[in-house]
Amino acid sequence: MMRKFWANLSDLAENIWRPVPLKGAENVLAMIINAEDEEGQPPGTSIAIATTVWVLTSPRRVFDFLNNEGTRNRYIDLQWDILTYGHHVRETGYIDNGCDHGNQVSILEVKSTEDQIVVILLQEIYTTLTGSYVTFAPVEASTLDMILNGGSPENLPILPSGFSILPDGPKGNEGSTGSLVTMAFQILDTASSATYISPDSVATTFKLVMETAECIKAAMLNPLNLGT
Repeated sequence: MMRKFWANLSDLAENIWRPVPLKGAENVLAMIINAEDEEGQPPGTSIAIATTVWVLTSPRRVFDFLNNEGTRNRYIDLQWDILTYGHHVRETGYIDNGCDHGNQVSILEVKSTEDQIVVILLQEIYTTLTGSYVTFAPVEASTLDMILNGGSPENLPILPSGFSILPDGPKGNEGSTGSLVTMAFQILDTASSATYISPDSVATTFKLVMETAECIKAAMLNPLNLGT
């Protein structure tokens, strides 16, 4: 899933990042991804939007905060996930994906206040000394069953969103004092086409990425932040 995340967001001739023509969007870029009969991609047009923020927090703390399902939950004041707001998120299983305990693929179940499943998220996290990554995507229950029964996840028609976390700043006794956090969201968009981005879609995704960035920055300044 992480490879697909980076492949989708690579700046290629057919996928070009464009500035967002909105006030306050100087550091935000958008991209149209048009997939027709492309293996591993949901059919149709999707919009990707991305930005980068700097936080005065070590990369490990940012990584621990973002990959903890508790910080997606409605029960805490530090929730960063706008898309799961008001719901309860619970990890139902995981598979280690490397030597570090922070490298794994997990299944997150999102439930409403009535205890009904709203969506299932597949999440992959990976951390090294040079950078950390958190990627996730909604999946159908039937798709998840196929994977759990030994099917290959390589060509799943999913649109991963996620974060890259890189160290930035002078290093002290506790490591890097700052982090560059790049976030990118991919959403299917029936209102756009290969050559046209709907203004409403731009406004909606811009709001999503900016509110997420503000939530993360506020959480990193809060002494109750998980990982302190």
